[in-house]
Amino acid sequence: MRLIFATNNIHKMSEIKDILGEKYKNIVFLMGDLDVHINPIENGKTFGENAMIKARALYEELKNKNKILPNDYIVADDTGLCVDYLDGAPGIYSARFMGKNTGQEEKNIKILDLMKDVPDEKRTAHFTTNLAIICIDKDKNPTNMSFEAGINGYIAKKIEKTGGFGYDPIFAVGDTSDIEKGQVKTYSNIGMAEKNKISHRARALNLFVQYLEKNHNI
Repeated sequence: MRLIFATNNIHKMSEIKDILGEKYKNIVFLMGDLDVHINPIENGKTFGENAMIKARALYEELKNKNKILPNDYIVADDTGLCVDYLDGAPGIYSARFMGKNTGQEEKNIKILDLMKDVPDEKRTAHFTTNLAIICIDKDKNPTNMSFEAGINGYIAKKIEKTGGFGYDPIFAVGDTSDIEKGQVKTYSNIGMAEKNKISHRARALNLFVQYLEKNHNI
């Protein structure tokens, strides 16, 4: 069995491998490990649709290259930050917010600027991750499935640069009342080990792991 992820994002894969742990380390592959490089157009209207677009694109490429094996799992992740005050933006456009060539720090600064006069109680936000998975059976037939999970939090009032990637420096877990208490805990502040226990991606992956351990002798 192989878990083949439709990404070459090193930061994302570091998180995924840490969340899955030692038990899975020898069966986790990036698409680049199989000499596959795809960049499908993500024109879906939901996280689930975009994740499945990536999963299907990887499946078709692996199939065309005759690299599909029985019991493979082709996995694609679509994740986004949804800010309530911004009507759910950047949402499915999180990776492409302000244009895909815009640096992440610029994106974080822009969101903070858009939120600069927003009172504490209206700074709520959440992260969502959808895992789209194509399961390959023993006869190499595909079946689609998905898992989705999220975590509630809020947008901090400044960038915390102590670690993490993406929107980690501005997304805080907990309740907005923590702002007044001076107890803001962004993903960056709590550190990767703690983040990978509670994050949106960890929750989605844990649902997948529950499925795997129920259906395979891992």
